[in-house]
Amino acid sequence: MRASWVSPLIAMGFVVCWSSGFVGGRLATEADTPVLSLFAWRFLLASLLVALWWRLVSGIRLAQRDVVREMAVGSLTMGGYLLGVILALEQGVSTGVTALITALQPLLAAALAGPWLGERLSARGWAGMAIATLGVLLYVVDDIEHGGGSAPLWAYALPLGSVVAVTLGSLLSVRWATAMPLAATLMVQLFAATGIFTLAAMIVAGGAPALPTDRLSISAIGWLVMLSSLGGYGFFVASLRRLGVTMTSSLVYLTPAVTLLWAAAMFGELPSAQGIAGMAIAIAGAGLAMHSVDTAGPRPRAPIARHEPRTS
Repeated sequence: MRASWVSPLIAMGFVVCWSSGFVGGRLATEADTPVLSLFAWRFLLASLLVALWWRLVSGIRLAQRDVVREMAVGSLTMGGYLLGVILALEQGVSTGVTALITALQPLLAAALAGPWLGERLSARGWAGMAIATLGVLLYVVDDIEHGGGSAPLWAYALPLGSVVAVTLGSLLSVRWATAMPLAATLMVQLFAATGIFTLAAMIVAGGAPALPTDRLSISAIGWLVMLSSLGGYGFFVASLRRLGVTMTSSLVYLTPAVTLLWAAAMFGELPSAQGIAGMAIAIAGAGLAMHSVDTAGPRPRAPIARHEPRTS
């Protein structure tokens, strides 16, 4: 495969698989198994599959410091992010409002990536981010107008915590830049997320996570493991390593349009003209931002770059 095609394929894979998580979450909420338990089993199964893969392809001894660092990253980007979103939805925060709050993540990442990582965003890039945020806002307003939820005031801090968690985890992932191969990185991060959701499920249920037995629960776990865990987070880690925090965060703006295609095909859900217009604006703004990232500044030492050099 030509090196010039690697980055676009990683970006495309990330957007498609990351979007699949919203569909998987929809399937999970309709299952008989409690959502936290279902996600605990989902991450455990994904962890074991990747661990088996890692054992077969390499199995070399991992540095303890690298393992600890990747566990911290996984606890934030997988465990903390999804836990905040799920708990907010369970408390009655509407999907639209949750999406609005989590859409702040690319702006927060772009603001912090400069001083932390030297990934400077030009004025045109900030304009693209602002346009993309406006597009997301239009889409979310359309969603709110067609529904809504009721929740205690404190529950609205949960998706905001998700934004902070995934942004901090993304920055630490690039800042630390461990030498662990992708399979090992994904394995450790998935085990960390398993611990987060197992603990949460035990606190809520007062015991071990409920075992999924109904057909819909098993289908939802299969969807979440293959597309969202292995695909979504696999491409997420690869994108952070090759494209950087700002570019990866900009790609998040493209997920609503792909999610629309998933939802239309599987559930027959279609947004109004305002929602479609919002998506179009978000895509245009994201494209402007992604073509404006300047990573010429100082970057942390990343051992993986010696094996996979960046290409323009």
